[in-house]
Amino acid sequence: MIYSRIIIFPIRKSFFHFKSSFRLSSTSRPIYYESVSRYANHVALVDHSSSYTYGQLYSLSRQLSRRLTPFCQQQKSTDDTQNKNNIQFGVLCPNDVSFIVAMWASWMVGATVVPLSSHHPPSSLAYFLNDAQCRGVIVGDDHSNELIKSTLTHNSQTDMPIINIKKNLSTKNTNENLNDDLLLSTTIDRSERSNALIIYTSGTSGKPKGCVLTFDTIQAHVDSMIKAWEWTKDDVILHVLPLHHVHGLINALLTPLFIGATVVMLPHFDATKAWEHLVQPGFERHITVFTAVPTIYSKLIQDYESKLASRPQTREFVREQCSQMIRLMMCGSAALPESIHRRWYEITGHSLLERYGMTECGMALTNPLDGERIPGSVGRPMPSVNIRIARENTTSPMGYETLVDADSDNTKIEVQNTGEPIEGELLIQSPTLFKEYWRKRNETRATFTIDGSYFKTGDVCRYDPVKNVFSIRGRQSMDIIKRAGYKISALDIERILLEHKNISECSVIGIDDSTLGQKIVAMIVPKSLNNITDLTIDNVRKYSKEYLPNYSLPDSITILDHIPRNAMGKVNKKELARLIV
Repeated sequence: MIYSRIIIFPIRKSFFHFKSSFRLSSTSRPIYYESVSRYANHVALVDHSSSYTYGQLYSLSRQLSRRLTPFCQQQKSTDDTQNKNNIQFGVLCPNDVSFIVAMWASWMVGATVVPLSSHHPPSSLAYFLNDAQCRGVIVGDDHSNELIKSTLTHNSQTDMPIINIKKNLSTKNTNENLNDDLLLSTTIDRSERSNALIIYTSGTSGKPKGCVLTFDTIQAHVDSMIKAWEWTKDDVILHVLPLHHVHGLINALLTPLFIGATVVMLPHFDATKAWEHLVQPGFERHITVFTAVPTIYSKLIQDYESKLASRPQTREFVREQCSQMIRLMMCGSAALPESIHRRWYEITGHSLLERYGMTECGMALTNPLDGERIPGSVGRPMPSVNIRIARENTTSPMGYETLVDADSDNTKIEVQNTGEPIEGELLIQSPTLFKEYWRKRNETRATFTIDGSYFKTGDVCRYDPVKNVFSIRGRQSMDIIKRAGYKISALDIERILLEHKNISECSVIGIDDSTLGQKIVAMIVPKSLNNITDLTIDNVRKYSKEYLPNYSLPDSITILDHIPRNAMGKVNKKELARLIV
């Protein structure tokens, strides 16, 4: 096999040695320590009810930690010797100060946090609490309290105390003896490799698994994003995302809180309120950073079109405010349609920064902060991240044959010398990788290469040697459709259909077929019921034929009033396939 190489490096050491020896931070202090000690009087959070300095957040957390201590003193009995010393608390809090306080307080007593969401049904909440072996669950409001009570009542296997965070907490005298108190809080028996979070996967490709993230893993996440996106203490981020996934929790909350920035947090996403914050100063300073999922950008565009776009002065004001006052707008967690990318630039002057990540690896690839951002691509590896595009090869020690090998600094790249884009499975090596799937050793082992050196994402990735960028083609299991001997990307078809003037949303899946192997089914949400007659299979195929080869044209369509998505805007295609009769 012929390769072209730009600077050849020695073969890397195994992943396990790489991860344990490479640390972006030399501190063993908790992740909130630096911001609290340096910016105690700086505004850390503005939520729906009040604003809080870093010192106040710390003081509230210390108060709650004293109430949590008794739950940690009882020796946990379990047959799982690997995890017998771990203590977990479920956290079901709204998007406000209560979540931060619950998380920091849990870490202060040496416990692991299991973020939960009120959007989950009781059966899912019970599964998470049981699977994570939670010692108790911390709730932040009456709704959360009632939801957990109902969950515990109807699930006999789940029996644990409920700790209401808002009882007996006070912001009075919050900065008294703060430095002494901070020193005391670091004496907890905690190491950088201690478990910090168990974040459950979305379950888009199977039953949710608990990804264990350690403190050093989180620090690696944060350091990488600060370097890639140049976070500073002067940044102000508008937070509209759920807090039980990496995007909303680490990208949009822990990273700005670590650097001393300010988080303006809405209780839930509201397009009108979001626009108010984006184009008008909500308090002392304007929003400088915004990150969201494609669904949120789509709803913001719809709200803009219906309420703001009619007057030229308003259009000019929105574009001027966003382009001049906001330094960075990002999108992730799902593929961004080019139509949204293009329209958002027209409205705000911002070319959205797309990036790629997973719960298991954090942010792995990103478009540049400065420079051209190519729609549909996810740029190049993040700082500290090494990636490979590979295909299975049983004769190789790692079980894969490498087609492309790259890192964030462009110091190493190997590509198969074909002159054409190269596709294969995306493999990742990084200090941001998760520690394990909670209590699932076999599943953990199976998601790494045979030699343990790389994490197998299960995503198909393409490298374009001309543009020197990577793009994600979809999940191997659900987004690659095998029809009549062809391997077809469902995401490619979705991108084309989303350009149709009468299509609002769509999702493409492969359904087993005795003749074709799989047939292509397009699930379509029309922009208006008045246009539904234009969305026949013949019309859709005729439109698609202008952009797609014949073998990629939809075989059938299904009209829906909406496409079911989880809290992060992701579609569970296995569930979607069950809608096909």
